[in-house]
Amino acid sequence: FPDDTSSFFQDTTLIKFFNMTQEEVMNNIIQADESYFETNTFLDISAGFARYTLPSGTIKIKRVEDVKAGTTSLPQVVNPVTINRTVSSVVGGGGYYLQGNSIVLTKTPSYTNASAIRIHYVKKIYSMTATDSNTVPSIPEEHHHILVYGVVKNMLFAQQSDNTTAEINYRSSLSEMKKSIENRQVQRSRRVKVVYGDVID
Repeated sequence: FPDDTSSFFQDTTLIKFFNMTQEEVMNNIIQADESYFETNTFLDISAGFARYTLPSGTIKIKRVEDVKAGTTSLPQVVNPVTINRTVSSVVGGGGYYLQGNSIVLTKTPSYTNASAIRIHYVKKIYSMTATDSNTVPSIPEEHHHILVYGVVKNMLFAQQSDNTTAEINYRSSLSEMKKSIENRQVQRSRRVKVVYGDVID
C-alpha cells in the first residue's frame, strides 16, 4: 500500500476497498456453503438470567445445544421458537429466540455453568485495519486474486476510470469460486427414508 502521504490512494482508502471486497466475497462463500465459516462457542450461563449477548460477529445461528458439564448423554438440541410460542416451549424444556444482538432462553436457567450451552454459528470474517500488515485474510488463499480484482475495480471507479475489465474479471472469479465451493462435498446419500422421526440411508 502507498503511505498516507501519497498523492494516489491513502492506506485508509485501500483498506476500505479491501474490506468492502472481502465482505462481498465472504457473502458469496456463505451462499455457496453456509457452513464454510461456521464455528462454535459456549455461553457462560448464570442462574436467573435468560438473555445473553451473541458472540461477536455472529451472522446466523446454526444450532444451539444443552451440553451441561457432568452429563454423559448426548447434547440436547435447544430449538428456536417464536416469541408467541415461548410459553409452550417452556413446558417442553425450553427453547430460544433472537432479539437484536441477544439470544434469549425461554426457560430461565436455575444453574450457573460456564459451558452449559454451546452455540454453533456462522461468524463474520475479520476486517483488516491499518496495523494488520502481517495478517493473512480469512478468505482462502486460492481466492486471494478475487480480492485483488475487487480492490482494483474500486480504485478505478473512484478515480473515474474505466473499470470494465476489472469488474468482469472480478465477477467471473466470484462465479468460479462459488462453483468450486458448492462442489466441495460430493458425497450424497443414495436415498433418504424417514421412519418415526429417524433418518435412514
